[in-house]
Amino acid sequence: MRKCFSIFAVIALCVLTASCGVLGMGGSNSGSANGQQSGAALKSLYSQYKSDGKVDLANLNNVISMAQLVNGIQGLKNVDDKSKFYGDFAAGLILGSNNLVTQQTSNPVTSTLQTLVKGTDLTAIAAAGLTAAAQSQQAQQVQQTATTASNNVANTVQAISETTAGVTNTLSSLATIFSMFGGN
Repeated sequence: MRKCFSIFAVIALCVLTASCGVLGMGGSNSGSANGQQSGAALKSLYSQYKSDGKVDLANLNNVISMAQLVNGIQGLKNVDDKSKFYGDFAAGLILGSNNLVTQQTSNPVTSTLQTLVKGTDLTAIAAAGLTAAAQSQQAQQVQQTATTASNNVANTVQAISETTAGVTNTLSSLATIFSMFGGN
């Protein structure tokens, strides 16, 4: 009965997460909103990166942040008015990252993210983020299953990281971006 409930809860949370845009995947065309989402995700990932020396894919928060980043940069792929969108996106990056991305680094960061989103299939990362969000929510609701939920997501992310170029390319792009942050 408990196992059935857990499975139902995960499915319900996945549907809820996808439909409500918990990861910020709503259809906003605003470059500023996308930039802010991406900047906040970069800040979160960079903070963990500085403390651990790597982006730990077994960390649920990192998986969720990577998915937020991936979803935030989707607007860089197909934009009609590139100059306005990119300018708004860069301003949003600065704001969302709480000035981790600066005026000087906003264009190179945007360019790196644009290259990533245009050249890589990132759907596996977005899917892993949905799973991580659902597992994280389940872990919060049912404390005794937190370890199991965390292990399931870690195993999923590990399998994804071993089989998709998207994760490899994303981690490479993050390393490039993090090097622009210097001593922040």
